[in-house]
Amino acid sequence: MSTIVLRTTKGSALTNTEVDNNFNNLNTDKVEKSGSSMTGNLSFADNAKAIFGAGSDLQIYHDGSDSYVSDQGVGNLVLQGTNLRLQNSTGVDYLYAANAGAVSIGYNGSYKLATTSTGINVTGLTDTDTLSVSGNTTLGDASTDTVTVNGYM
Repeated sequence: MSTIVLRTTKGSALTNTEVDNNFNNLNTDKVEKSGSSMTGNLSFADNAKAIFGAGSDLQIYHDGSDSYVSDQGVGNLVLQGTNLRLQNSTGVDYLYAANAGAVSIGYNGSYKLATTSTGINVTGLTDTDTLSVSGNTTLGDASTDTVTVNGYM
């Protein structure tokens, strides 16, 4: 916080040094419009937005209950990274996308669906209303597993 020197009595002017010091103090805690780096936090009140772009295209804010990253402009909201993770507040993955590789979707801390180079891998049960399969299909190990379709083995 800057300190500004004032005179409380009428007619007692500031010295040139005090005026210069006031000017320097006023400009000490400012960030330049370009080329500056912040070394601390920038805090916003609830419902106050960090707005980017000439048309307020990107907005980041918290409304007191929920947090938002909102793309209000034309085009796409693009998130880029070597790997991408969407996590809950304790760091458990909802979704993990590996660089040029698998995308895995989790449930309660365990990945249940993942893309592979040949398709998808499902861990656990699959519940579908309809299943349509084309081409050759292998279900289990024919020597040890039993496949039942409409009551027939």
